[in-house]
Amino acid sequence: MSEGALLLIVATALTCIGCGASGARELSGVEVPMPQDFSFVGEMSPCYLELVERSKVLRVNCFQIEGVLHIHSSRWAKLPRLSGESWIVTVRRAPNVRVEIEGRIYTLQASPINDESLRKRILYDRGYWYAWNGITIVRFTPLDSDSDPHHAKPPLNT
Repeated sequence: MSEGALLLIVATALTCIGCGASGARELSGVEVPMPQDFSFVGEMSPCYLELVERSKVLRVNCFQIEGVLHIHSSRWAKLPRLSGESWIVTVRRAPNVRVEIEGRIYTLQASPINDESLRKRILYDRGYWYAWNGITIVRFTPLDSDSDPHHAKPPLNT
């Protein structure tokens, strides 16, 4: 085997190893109600997204549009994986999530934006020169308390 082929194999292996989940962590902070306005997040703020169904926490960048919290995926998020599924697929199936921003944890509902013209406008407004097809934008809304696994309502006495 040539030195170039060996180098290519090692580089590919290191790249693939880096593609998995890294830096496993749990949300840390205090659970608080969703604020009326997320303007404090600004154009970009590091945050953590917990997929309740998978108990997995991802480091993402949050941003706000007119006070509404959003995130977006990478352009490769919809591509097939060697194991598991993309967080975008999980969010579409199980939209109840928790988001940690600056030590505050919000229980929210993730709503992927399916309107293509709106998706493109958001990406262009955020400085993208091209609206890659693979990028999914997710808007967060208040969680319907009937579907919240963390805060179940007590049964009604009838």
